[in-house]
Amino acid sequence: MTYSSNESGVPQGRVLMINPPYVHQKDVDHADKSAQLPFGLLYAGELLEQRGAKVSYHDCQLERLVDRNEIDAYDNYGITVMGTQNIASANHVYKTLIDIGIKPEQIFFGGQGAEGLIDEATGDDKEFQMLFPGSNIVSRESLYTRNYWSTTIRLQLKKIPSEHKDIYFNNELVLAWSQGCLYGCNFCGAQIMQKERFYDVKENLKTYLEIARELDKKSLDFYVTALDFGQQALPHGNPGLLNAALGDVIMMSERYGIEVHNRALTRADSYLALVRDDALLKRIHDAGFYQFGIGADGASSVDVLRAMHKGDLDLKVHIMQAFEHAQANGFIPEILYVFGTENDTPETLFQTLQLCSELLKKFDKSIYRGFPAKDFIPGNKNWKRPEWKSSEAYKRLMSEAGNFEDLGFETLANTISHPNKKMRKEVNARAVEMSYVAHTLGRVQSFLTIPIMEKDGTELMSAGTFEIFREILKNYAPDIVPRLTLENLPDYRKEINLRVPKDK
Repeated sequence: MTYSSNESGVPQGRVLMINPPYVHQKDVDHADKSAQLPFGLLYAGELLEQRGAKVSYHDCQLERLVDRNEIDAYDNYGITVMGTQNIASANHVYKTLIDIGIKPEQIFFGGQGAEGLIDEATGDDKEFQMLFPGSNIVSRESLYTRNYWSTTIRLQLKKIPSEHKDIYFNNELVLAWSQGCLYGCNFCGAQIMQKERFYDVKENLKTYLEIARELDKKSLDFYVTALDFGQQALPHGNPGLLNAALGDVIMMSERYGIEVHNRALTRADSYLALVRDDALLKRIHDAGFYQFGIGADGASSVDVLRAMHKGDLDLKVHIMQAFEHAQANGFIPEILYVFGTENDTPETLFQTLQLCSELLKKFDKSIYRGFPAKDFIPGNKNWKRPEWKSSEAYKRLMSEAGNFEDLGFETLANTISHPNKKMRKEVNARAVEMSYVAHTLGRVQSFLTIPIMEKDGTELMSAGTFEIFREILKNYAPDIVPRLTLENLPDYRKEINLRVPKDK
């Protein structure tokens, strides 16, 4: 592993921090009006400046990197890789820098997607170097300081142009809340099997509210970073930590006179434990929480739950109870589901379709957010398995970083995520059917995109599934649909994916 200008492995001097474009907008030359504030990039930038670097920013969502003046005037370049499909976007930025004449040793990568390319046990960076030759990776640990959890992005936000901040603040923002989840689901690439730790919620929210006031915003939407919002209500938890964070939100919102609307992820069992406390439930409401994404993965089959190590074999019962409570108490229950884990069968896929349809129809305030599974992603337990490392799908990923686009959570099951053709078509059949149900009811928050295809659309789905998929696409590409066939689907892939809304 190579490190530039600093033995600690972090970039020093004048550093340009770069946020890659949305994966389906790599070749677009106009600003993305749904661009989201690159919170993780600014957070890392603040930590770097505390170590003496001088940081500037470039967001490829809003401006092309090749159009930036004096792009070669920096000592080092930092690129964020926030998720698996962002490996494709980050590689696009890497190649752009190399083409400009930047040396690979000047380029640094960080973020969850990049970290998963390093062997935790040995520190071996072979996978990372295959995709980003000669460049460097910055681990989360190398950025840790005693004030890591209380760091704010206030000073970094001052560097962002007002016209960019206006776009960010019109869209959903990330509110640093907490990280860490007690459970060890084998498909998850987040910080699992760790005790939850809280950020400085008060200071982070204050930063946002001050800018909102400058921009004359009356309300802000947030996705809070908790992996399991209610876990402090479980045995051995500390509800006081959550209670304090909620109190900070209420106080700051009232002080600035700006409404905050928050959504979060949780588990059915922790949600049920959380809401037993009436006073805590009221504070959740008062703090502006309106929607909870409740993971239902595997709930249709106890065998699948066991295989996924979900830790709740009564999940189906708990899901129903959680949805009933959420809807009765003014929250939007979000059906968070992945179709087609390696433990699924055609029978469990059909049961999943039935369960999700039942939830959506029974609870008329609920929202569907479901995706085809991506079992093997950098950072999760499955990625480390020897049989995966020897598979053709793995070899294709490592030979061309652009293929990581097919591991995006919204992407239809494909030849990399589901090498078995029969199962691939089964997964897409149920995922498309469920998406169509949600679109018909007008309660959908997840949107399916088309993967890279080796031949044509017949490798992805049957003719019957395709007709349903066409009906969905009429919402987003009505001019393309009349001439769309399974065979010519690759020809329209990029344009359709550009039109399909982003998932939050």
